[in-house]
Amino acid sequence: MKKLVVALAALALAAPAFAQQDPASAGNSGNRSTIGLGVAITPLEPNTVAAGSFARTIEVYVPIQIAPVLRLEPSVGIHTNDQPNGGIDTRDVTIGAGLFVQQRVAPAVDLYAGGRLKLNFAHVDTPVGDDSGTDFLIAAAAGGEYYLVPKFSVGLEAQLGYYSNSSVSGDDSGLFTNGLAFLRVYFL
Repeated sequence: MKKLVVALAALALAAPAFAQQDPASAGNSGNRSTIGLGVAITPLEPNTVAAGSFARTIEVYVPIQIAPVLRLEPSVGIHTNDQPNGGIDTRDVTIGAGLFVQQRVAPAVDLYAGGRLKLNFAHVDTPVGDDSGTDFLIAAAAGGEYYLVPKFSVGLEAQLGYYSNSSVSGDDSGLFTNGLAFLRVYFL
């Protein structure tokens, strides 16, 4: 996953070399790309979910333009932590979906607002046994994307939501805020 982040960052740094076309044509103006691939670079600040599994997974997002101003964004994340010498091993698989209304505010800038729903399937192996559980997260989200070139964007997203962790992840629940930075590449 680190290689993917490095590759996307290298593409972002190489964007001026691709920018040989009219800047007004950059972005999704008029004909938005219909499918892409994205990764959240890092949480921008610690959040209350840090004790749970959602903060540990690295997720890949698949933005799909289902209508001119409507985006569906499924995601999947995987995290494993295997400890040597009979330590505690953990595995987390997170699946989610976001639904967003988009608005173009400049030729290369889109704003979006909507929500995200995620389920995390957590599993812990200890020397005395194993346990598993399902964590839940629902959040309102708003953000923006800047298209460096027509098929590549960087963006920021703010979230306000509710989480409920299983006993495997700490058996707690509550409200949280979170910020993410995104890199997205569009193919079609």
